[in-house]
Amino acid sequence: MMVMDTQPILFVQGAGDMQLPDGSGRLAAYLASELGNRYRVIAPAMPEADNPRYQPWSDRIDQELGAIEEDVIIVGHSFGGSVVLKCLAKGSHERIQALFLISTPDWGPDGWAYEEFAVPDDVEARLPTSKIFLYHSRQDPEVPFAHLAYYQKRLPTATVREIPGSEHSFLEGLPALVEDIRSLSE
Repeated sequence: MMVMDTQPILFVQGAGDMQLPDGSGRLAAYLASELGNRYRVIAPAMPEADNPRYQPWSDRIDQELGAIEEDVIIVGHSFGGSVVLKCLAKGSHERIQALFLISTPDWGPDGWAYEEFAVPDDVEARLPTSKIFLYHSRQDPEVPFAHLAYYQKRLPTATVREIPGSEHSFLEGLPALVEDIRSLSE
């Protein structure tokens, strides 16, 4: 039975098995633990996470969002963040309260140049929310810090959190994310 008096958070993992020691599952569990019973973190395992493709991931995000009847917060980690952005840019979801993107790669021509995952240049105009937060570690060992500038340019109204250190998966947590999520209800 689903409890409807809690704020749903759809957590979209990064590529790879989210249950591995360095997988996104640790960040999802951290969020659930830190946010407590006012929130429910929904963290589905994404299809073929070791060899991800845009369309199956987008289909799963659409399916998960379709099952949530109230406004939802979305947290996208790494590859999952870029898929969330591209998926939401289709304009098919309106009940997004806020969007939190962590260590999100730039798939455009000046980034990793992989068109399947690249967001449209006018992505901000296509998104259903004005509350967007970007988090990126300055020495991220997997997604270069320079990728953050791509999203800052395309999402100029986003709140940007440059995180000191060399985290990518934030295995010990991301307190700024918890604080920002809580601030939505203040």
